[in-house]
Amino acid sequence: MKTKLVAVSSVLALLAGCSSDDDQTNPGTPGNETALVTFAVSDAPVDDATEVVVAFDALELKHENGKSYFLNVVDTDEDNPYQQINLLDYQGSDSRVILSDERIPVGQYRELIIHTESNPSLQWVEANGQHDLKVPSNKLKLGGFEVTAETVQAFTIEFDLRQSLVLRGNNNNNNGYNLKPHGVKIIDNGSASSLSGNVDPALFSQGDACTADGGNFVYLYQGHDHAEGTLVDNIDPFDDDYHDDFELPEGYVAPYASVGVEEDGDYFFGFIPSGDYTVAFACGAYLDDPVQYDQIKIANPSEQVQEVTLESTKEHVVDFE
Repeated sequence: MKTKLVAVSSVLALLAGCSSDDDQTNPGTPGNETALVTFAVSDAPVDDATEVVVAFDALELKHENGKSYFLNVVDTDEDNPYQQINLLDYQGSDSRVILSDERIPVGQYRELIIHTESNPSLQWVEANGQHDLKVPSNKLKLGGFEVTAETVQAFTIEFDLRQSLVLRGNNNNNNGYNLKPHGVKIIDNGSASSLSGNVDPALFSQGDACTADGGNFVYLYQGHDHAEGTLVDNIDPFDDDYHDDFELPEGYVAPYASVGVEEDGDYFFGFIPSGDYTVAFACGAYLDDPVQYDQIKIANPSEQVQEVTLESTKEHVVDFE
């Protein structure tokens, strides 16, 4: 299986290509402006899992003109009509190209829909044994994006598995996992940046109810000037299984993403849109359910929170000491 790695600041040399379906305006028709695009996948890792295998079948692009464009995802090396990928093989600024050099109409796309294979044997999670991975309706409906004629474009579909991968049942009664669109984002590489840094390992045991043996995470929030006590852990209030056992703080801010801290204190976020962010360290965050509000204290220790402005195609560093 062919593997391609794409860094945040990579310049892609795209060649001509085309795709079509019955409801698509022919990109080659005079007067129809088109552009070349590449799509890749990457992920932020999830606690305890060693494999999260997804079989990608097609991307459906819904244009503002009302038409849908289907791009088949195939593996020519293995002669398969899909690409089977372990997302955990592509973390940080590494990514796997699933579609390359596709010519599509320019303009605003209202939605990108990932279609996955319906065969349940092709997708699984390895976490203390192999477990089923289900994608409801075999579709992940994501947000919109824009294709321009000014330059070739590369997009990364970033899976924040701490938000999108949901255990069915519990650790003592594992009924498999669901993969949801919550936490899966489309990033234009041309406006993406990255954030990394180091957390002083001494902080691992300095927060409230924290020990040095795990549960250390860095949380990323969009925007600056957030009121004290409004930064919350990963939640999905729109999930059918969400319950309101704990009241959310007024004006709460949910994470854009979160990532585990290595034993030496290093952490890394790849493929983040440029803009203003707040970044916070929290020890003792290993029980962060992707759906429920767990009342995890962020930041912990309380002073370990910083603001940063991320610039396009730049690498940024924020340390916690």
